[in-house]
Amino acid sequence: MEYGELVSVVVPVYNRAHLVARTVGSVCAQSYRNLDIVVVDDASSDDIEGAVAALGDPRVRLVRRPRNGGVAAARNTGIAEARADLIAFHDSDDYCTPDRIDLSVRRLAALPPDYIGVYGVRLIYDEVEERGYARMRVLVRPFAHESPLSGDLAARTMVGNIINFPTMLVTRMALLAAGPSDELLRKNVDWDLALRLTRQGRFGFIPEPLLLTPTPLDLAVSGQRVSRSIRQGARSYARITGKLKRAGLGGAPLAAHYATTASYLMRINRPHAARRFYRAALAITPGRPKLWAHLLLSRAPALHARLRKPDKI
Repeated sequence: MEYGELVSVVVPVYNRAHLVARTVGSVCAQSYRNLDIVVVDDASSDDIEGAVAALGDPRVRLVRRPRNGGVAAARNTGIAEARADLIAFHDSDDYCTPDRIDLSVRRLAALPPDYIGVYGVRLIYDEVEERGYARMRVLVRPFAHESPLSGDLAARTMVGNIINFPTMLVTRMALLAAGPSDELLRKNVDWDLALRLTRQGRFGFIPEPLLLTPTPLDLAVSGQRVSRSIRQGARSYARITGKLKRAGLGGAPLAAHYATTASYLMRINRPHAARRFYRAALAITPGRPKLWAHLLLSRAPALHARLRKPDKI
């Protein structure tokens, strides 16, 4: 690849017309100008068309899906519509730093040919009300201790995803070889594709912020919405754990994924299914007292919920 070539940026959007000016606008404002910006409307009910038209940028194309399919389906549509051999992704609530694409293209161009993509730092922040004052809390991903951060990441990604997918720039050839995003997943879509991409080649890491992701606390979020998110998380984690096992993952890392799946299932009141995963984890790592405790407590779901510490098994 060469610096200066066309880059396609795929932006899935669903009922986010009010954010288009700022989020897609941050892509339009990139210092790297040779862009093909593909906004994929996943059957929104708001005025996405008007919001995109208001940008007034001829590099932006709106592609409309006939029915809602989730972020995986929208990304697959965007990849099919992309015109470039280099493809970046951008979530509809993220903001690009001004040199994101420029840094990514320069970094990838400088790497050996077995590198298929690059990714960088993502700043996740929210405003927390504390005693009447607004306080900014910032989370930097990936964490510094999550290593290796570049090179062959296939084994590391099987343990857990460290690649900030919305910061990624990757070759079209690698995406096609990895196969489409799994449209049955509504959660962990990024991790699922990263698992397959890291088997296609190496990734470079850019130790600079490329994206800002605001996560304002929405006190109006309903319990129903949270419950749906947990159910989707349980199903997707179980599906990915099955893929990891078929891909050859074993030992303690696979046991940890079984235990996490079981924890998700307990949170959606599926204790019988959860016990299968706890037993699978214990078959691999029987010397884990906490796992035995969780298995026993799964027969008393109310007590398990009171004692459970999320994601720490």
